[in-house]
Amino acid sequence: MHNATFKVDPRLASLLGENYRSTELAIKELIDNAYDADASEVQIILPEPLTDDPIIIRDNGTGMTEAEVRHEYLNIASSRISRKGDRTKLKNRLVKGRKGIGKFAGLMVASLMEIRTQTRGTETYLRIWRDELIKAKDDLEQVKLPIEITECDAEAHGTEIILSGINQNFAFPNADRLRRLLVLEYGRSEDFQIMVGEERVDIEDIPGDNYEETLSLKSGEQARLRFTIAESRSALKESGVAFRVGGKIVGQPQYFGLDEEDVIPSKLLRRVYGEIEADALEADVTADWGSIIDNSLVLAEIRQQVRPALEQRCEEVYQRELNESRTRLKRRINGSLHRLPEYRQGQAQRMLDKVIRKFYGESETKLASVVSLLLEAFDQGDYWTLKDSLSSAATAHNGHLDVVTDAFAEFGMVDLAMMTQQTSHRVKVLQDLEQLIFNPGTSLEQIRKALAGNLWVLGSQYSMITTNQGLHDVVQLYVGHKFTNGHAKDAPTLLMLQDFNKGMILLDLKPADHPIDLHDRRMALQYQEDLKTYLPGRDLDVIVLGGALSPGMADQRKNSTVHFRSYKGLLTDARVQLNWLLGELQKQ
Repeated sequence: MHNATFKVDPRLASLLGENYRSTELAIKELIDNAYDADASEVQIILPEPLTDDPIIIRDNGTGMTEAEVRHEYLNIASSRISRKGDRTKLKNRLVKGRKGIGKFAGLMVASLMEIRTQTRGTETYLRIWRDELIKAKDDLEQVKLPIEITECDAEAHGTEIILSGINQNFAFPNADRLRRLLVLEYGRSEDFQIMVGEERVDIEDIPGDNYEETLSLKSGEQARLRFTIAESRSALKESGVAFRVGGKIVGQPQYFGLDEEDVIPSKLLRRVYGEIEADALEADVTADWGSIIDNSLVLAEIRQQVRPALEQRCEEVYQRELNESRTRLKRRINGSLHRLPEYRQGQAQRMLDKVIRKFYGESETKLASVVSLLLEAFDQGDYWTLKDSLSSAATAHNGHLDVVTDAFAEFGMVDLAMMTQQTSHRVKVLQDLEQLIFNPGTSLEQIRKALAGNLWVLGSQYSMITTNQGLHDVVQLYVGHKFTNGHAKDAPTLLMLQDFNKGMILLDLKPADHPIDLHDRRMALQYQEDLKTYLPGRDLDVIVLGGALSPGMADQRKNSTVHFRSYKGLLTDARVQLNWLLGELQKQ
């Protein structure tokens, strides 16, 4: 047995500080290495939960010689691209490994990483202990790594990584999560099969609605359409439906014309990921296998069946998600709708439905911010003033109301005008509020009154909560009883709110230059306990508003019922939301 050592790059200290958000991401880094080694198959064996079994990753790539292990593999942070170019030697793949550190990702997961690699009749075996690296810190060149060289079958090639001593501080690796992660990266890759346990990584590993249909062709042959509409609202890498002929992907994924018409929202189409297995097209593939001949009769036949199937399934998901969004939104805004005059409620409901469709695919937070703007306009009556003026203008056109009809088509002129007007108004309010809060002469009572009239500043999730005289009286009664005589100077400035689920929210307002500390947290918890007497059976969340968080408060953010916000962060978040909405309105 001999020893090997690391070859250290000047960037080593910073690169070794990198980590991964999950054990699955760390394992994926090792799969990337197998891909770069021109492997066609990778086998991943995960241990059973609560056992000491290792994670094993085995590939049939090119493997490494002893010299390559010593001078390339252990050359930390040496760019593979700078040494060998950006394409692999055998399969001409675009290299994924960039900085040379990903090959050690296993040490994030385990205390011992063993590498067994075979090529050209030689097997090289290497062990790396994580604790030894931690002890050495920046002096890794002094770490002795046991390395063994033995003979093997001349035809054998590939690498096996064994990770032992799984880090108990991280969640145990989950096979389903790992498959979902890998299919998005490698689902379209040619000649690269990944097995997690006994199951192959496949389209169906993408969480969402899975569909499969058999397409019968006039020739008597069949093709198979398989696709998933992913749960995630973010676009998938290489989304669309691709053709697979003779086991190979041909051409680019496509949407079969649905992306050229205003039928299915583009945000939904970009969540579609699928394949058509059609060996019947083999005679119609171009010589370079880059595409299928456009005037292929078989291709036309397949397209004729795929388009309606894809459209139907997307429409079903679209309508379902619209209904779910309506239901969630209705629960949030019922109180606000009921405060409107009855004759306005129907129009408001129709307007909200248009908002849901227009902003489909946006987060619930953004959608709620748009809705709060509209309800504010409806409540103030400005919407109706503008609508009447447009109606009068239309009537002046020879008494015909066609102009108004056109104006209200899709997202109407009134809707756009009101939303733009309300958004611009809020931008101005935000500027004034910022000046008020950070003015040293402003009292906390003035800040309380300003926030009570502009609860949307707290975030869209608070834009439809309310305050009233009854809640104010409860707070005044509590403060007056708790902070009497010599304690009056310590009396807090509190604002009580009620959300759409009848839950209670208490704002504890501090000066803008007051650093929020553990004392403020203790007081917030005390308010929760004390107010149970005044509000029995009610859930109460507390939001403490002030300056920056003091050191040691970062971990306190995880408390589910006591939250800490700085005024600066609050105003910044509100400004981001308003700028987003103004940008969306300018696109119309």
